[in-house]
This record gives sequence, structure tokens and C-alpha cells, in this order.
Amino acid sequence: MIRDAAITWHLLREARRSSRRPSDWFRLRQEGVLRRLLRHAYDRVPLYRRLWDESGFRPEAFRTLADLERVPPLSKPRLKEADPTDTIAAGTNTASCMTAATSGSTGAPMQFLLGPFERCWNRAVAWRILFEHGFRWTDRTLEIRMTKGPTYAIQRLGVAPKVWMSILEPPSAWVDRLVSEQPQCVMAGAGTLDLLAAAIGDAPVRPPQIVISDSETLTPSIRMRIHAALGTDPIDVYGLEEVSNFAWECERRAGLHISADSHIVEVGAPPGEIGPLTVTALGMWTMPFIRYQTGDLAAASPHACPCGRTLPLLSSLHGRAVDSIELSGGRRLLWPFFHELLGGVRGVIHWQAVQETGTDIVVRVVLSPPSDDQTARIAATLRDRLPGECTLRVESVKSIPPEANGKRRLVIPRRP
Repeated sequence: MIRDAAITWHLLREARRSSRRPSDWFRLRQEGVLRRLLRHAYDRVPLYRRLWDESGFRPEAFRTLADLERVPPLSKPRLKEADPTDTIAAGTNTASCMTAATSGSTGAPMQFLLGPFERCWNRAVAWRILFEHGFRWTDRTLEIRMTKGPTYAIQRLGVAPKVWMSILEPPSAWVDRLVSEQPQCVMAGAGTLDLLAAAIGDAPVRPPQIVISDSETLTPSIRMRIHAALGTDPIDVYGLEEVSNFAWECERRAGLHISADSHIVEVGAPPGEIGPLTVTALGMWTMPFIRYQTGDLAAASPHACPCGRTLPLLSSLHGRAVDSIELSGGRRLLWPFFHELLGGVRGVIHWQAVQETGTDIVVRVVLSPPSDDQTARIAATLRDRLPGECTLRVESVKSIPPEANGKRRLVIPRRP
């Protein structure tokens, strides 16, 4: 316990110190760590040796970040199809590892291993985001998830104490706990926070210092509802279970800072344009994730954040590429398209766009109060903006329930 706490504290301290380092510092750090990680993966992880041999790549071919695109990317299908033993570094004592899993929002959950160092690294990169926003070791956190996460020994001793609740409990129970615990930090997915906000009513809630929204798309309308109900503007955090959190809003809300000391993040498009997101986790050695194709879309910012941090920025996130409606010619309808048309419409509480066939789209809306006239106006607005090849049906529904993993998808493409 003491050793793990010391490692976590050291990693966290170094991460905090890096927030305002010069850009050359990040480049040199990323290059140095990645050179070692590439050699480690090629020598000890069969999946990478096989993948790179197929492409004729050798670790010594990488010298600087200019060579990054020479490293063959790892796709999710390739990782899922691999024998699990081929994804783990040879010589790993699996008995000392913790098994974790993705949410499975796009299919079956994927399991991965965290060794003793990775567990410390994961805690450090996650806590770093909290401390960037004024978190203290004595602050209490209320976290609402599908399943309860681990409680570490130092938390039982009163260091960063955490209260877990299940999303399967009624939102009124979350509110009761929020009132009784008065946590300084609240963490949940955007949809869960939205339900919490709707359930608060006149409850005497003390505004938390920090509200973390992750796991789902935080739309501007959901952000406003959370802010109004909890009295705190939520912080949008992006990451994946398998590589931890690595992009987060600062107090300026001018984009999402990339934790460049712990991750290498690539956007496959020029700055300001939307492209696929690829990430390398520099702290994952037991089961490495190198040039991992996330399946998500984002845009990099060409600008520095006015907060003074030197970390690079993502100007926007657009969710999973598979959570978009693909039209002819490679065109896609992403969630911002629908949000721009529906987010400011009076009475629209939730919406969801479903692609039934190639050109048939159903948009479900939750209205307060329900109104046939409003439904008709929404349909007319959408038809006016949708490409001419699309046919549209708008349905007014009582609710849009989350999926089994607790997430509410905004856009659902047709099934292959």
C-alpha cells in the first residue's frame, strides 16, 4: 500500500509540474518514452511483433515524432481478434494484475490487464485532472456509475474519500446522498448528471466545487441544465477505459487539454478539421496501447489556451465514428448537426437520431410539454436542413432510456 501510494504521488506530482512545460519538453519526453515502449512491445508482446512484421516495421525505425506515422496503428478489431495471451507482455505475473473491461457500448466489452504500475499510473492521470481544478486530498467525491469501482486503502484512511452509487438506483436517491454527503466533487456520465439535475428540484444542494462529466457527449444544452441545477459548470473529460482519461477542459472551457506527458494523441486531419483520433498510452507496459485507433472523431486546435497551460488542445470532440449517420459519398451526420437544430428549441429535453436504412432517419424527441404542433415544427425544420436524399420521421416519446451500460447514444447508425 505504501509503495503504491508513493508511486502514485510521484506520478501525480510530475504530471502537475508538466502543465506549463515548454513544447520541446513534451516532444523530447514523448520520443524518449515511446522509443523504449516500442522496443518493449516488439520484444515481449506477440501481437505487436506480428503486426509490425507484417508491415516491415522495426522499432529502431522510430527516432522522432516525425516518424510516428511509420508505426503501424492498432485497430480495435485486430485487438479483439487476438489471443488474449498475445496482447500481454511476456513474463508478466498475471496474478498481480487487475482485470478491467470497456463498457461495450459498440459491441462486446473488451477486457484488459493493469499491472501494479499501471494501476498507479491510471490513478495519477485521473487525479491530475481533479487537482488541476483545485481538488484537495481531503475532498470527498460522489461518483455514480453502473458498477462500483475500487476503494483504495488510502481512501479508507480518509485520503480523497469516495462515495459510490449505482445508476440503477433512482435519481432521488442520488439527490438524497448529494444533500447528506455534500461532496466537493461529483463524477458521472453526462446523461446521468442530466438525470441528477432533473431530480434536484428544491433540494438544498450545496454546489460542488468540481463536477466531472465523462463517458458520454456533453452537449451545450445538457451542460446548461447541469449548471443550473447543481450551481457548478461541469468539466468535460474525455478518455477510454483501456487508456484512461487524457483530455479535459480547464477553467476557461476553451477546448480540451491533452495530457501530453502521459499520452500521444493524433488527429487524422489538419487543425480545426474533424478526423479520426489515435492515442498512445505512454504508461501502459503490461498490455500496451500504441497508436490505438479509438474509433472516435475530434478536431485539434491550432491555438494555445488562454489559461497559460502549454498542453495541446482538442477544439472539439464528436464521439464515435460509428455513432454517425453515413450518407452517400462518405458524408456523415454527426451529433452537432442535430444539436444545432434541436438544442435551442423550446421544450426539447432529449433527442435521439436513428438511421433505419441508408436514407430513412427517425428522430425521437422528449418534449415538455408534449405538443403535436411542436413535433410538426421540428420535423419541418429538420427536413429543410437534411440532404434531399433523406426521408424523415419525427416521433414524440415520453423518454429515451439509456442502454444497458448506462449511456444514452445521441446518434444510432443502421446495423450492418
